[in-house]
Amino acid sequence: MKKLLIQLDTDKRASTFDQVVAYDAGADNIISHADIKKEEVEDIIYGAVFTRSPKKMNNTAVFIGGSDVNKGEEILAAVKDVFFANFRVSVLLDSNGANTTAAAAVLKIKNSVNLKDKKAVVIAGTGPVGVRAAMLLAREGAEVVITSRSRERAEKKAEEIMEKYDVKNISGVQGSKKEEFEKIISGKDVILSAGPPKINFLTEDMWKKVDSIKVMGDINAVSPAGIEGIKPGADGDIIDGVKVFGALGIGGLKMKLHKKAVAELFKSTDSIFNAVEVYKLYKELN
Repeated sequence: MKKLLIQLDTDKRASTFDQVVAYDAGADNIISHADIKKEEVEDIIYGAVFTRSPKKMNNTAVFIGGSDVNKGEEILAAVKDVFFANFRVSVLLDSNGANTTAAAAVLKIKNSVNLKDKKAVVIAGTGPVGVRAAMLLAREGAEVVITSRSRERAEKKAEEIMEKYDVKNISGVQGSKKEEFEKIISGKDVILSAGPPKINFLTEDMWKKVDSIKVMGDINAVSPAGIEGIKPGADGDIIDGVKVFGALGIGGLKMKLHKKAVAELFKSTDSIFNAVEVYKLYKELN
């Protein structure tokens, strides 16, 4: 029986990237729906759960993607609402690659330093990747600060993360000027830049003055780097005693997690892979 992946993409065109990864992960065929709206989900999911016998239902799965993470979460909620009894299939949410990227970034950091009681900063931590990275760092026992150009937005998002994911020790601060970032990173152990491309937040002079820093990561692959001095290909490189990871170094693990998550979809009918579930898959990669 063929392994069918139903792709629910919120963008006008369904992601070719996600389709290629899915085929490489073992999907036999992909049924793509682009520009998907939550009102359209019910009929699609009925088509998925009413067509195969319960014993073979694991050969059908759902992938939710697109560039808008909030829309992706709405689609996930709509999909879950359709499921009942044993009429369900496994689902992976990875809109904008946020779940797999955040998981990979935090795993790189976790494998470099014991995060319990460490002080971490997630620059641009109110975005999709930053939110999930902050949550995962907090789950590992770190004390996390997220930054935003707006203090109010940072503080509000920190509260939302703690409430939504049931974690503690996340605070939000304003970070838009050099002097603000110098104060923010002072005394910190871990720094992750989760901001958009072409925006530099920290110069080398700024972070090299902070002796406490042990690990840094930057998900931005486009020059200028979010953290100056970290090359995209850095994968555990040591700079002035600090272990660093660039976008491609993080991206290699992100791709492994993405493929692993898609493959796992076809092993059961009741798995929901969001950020935490993707993060936990790392143990099965080794």
